[in-house]
Amino acid sequence: MPNLTYRKHGRKATGKENPPVMSTSSKHVIVPKKHVPQPPANKKSASKAKHVPEVEDAEDVNDSEPEPVMDISNQTYSLHKSVVVGDTVIVGDTDFLTHEEFDYRQFETYNIRKLNDAAEKGKFTFEYLSGTATIMAKGVRICDNIIIAVEDNHGWKKVEKGIERYMLASKKDIIVKLAVLYSKTGVSDTDSSDDEKRPTKKVVEFVCC
Repeated sequence: MPNLTYRKHGRKATGKENPPVMSTSSKHVIVPKKHVPQPPANKKSASKAKHVPEVEDAEDVNDSEPEPVMDISNQTYSLHKSVVVGDTVIVGDTDFLTHEEFDYRQFETYNIRKLNDAAEKGKFTFEYLSGTATIMAKGVRICDNIIIAVEDNHGWKKVEKGIERYMLASKKDIIVKLAVLYSKTGVSDTDSSDDEKRPTKKVVEFVCC
């Protein structure tokens, strides 16, 4: 009797049919990274980058802090004031003042009041002629004195600038002569009427034969 061969039918093993293929690309090999030192920066360029703003800051500080100015708040000068109408002195006085202490508007108002009183008593009218201020100091020649026309408060501010200039220059014995001149323009009507009322004297000459 012939030998019978039995074949087992079943599911084939996947492992034998498709053996796994080892891929070198699929392997993860951890390689320690080498520390590559950074190239050193140029010290000169770095130092320049640091110092440039510092120099600019120093310049800004110098610009923002001006040089100290001499304190002249306690220095004084002599102010000689004179107001004259014709040949009559209306105001004559001397004050010892600090810089920017004198009030020219108040001085002008006082002058007008004194002038009105004098004109009323003297029976005359007046007219403004000129106003000048002469600034002088010890060691300054007469030809170098500062002369300023003063007609209002604006003109007096120029005088204050001249006084400040002398004080900052450490000038001693600063003197300011302020002179205001007026002229008499005529007499009042009452004086002319009084002259008309005055009796005239008759002169009689006797002639001897």
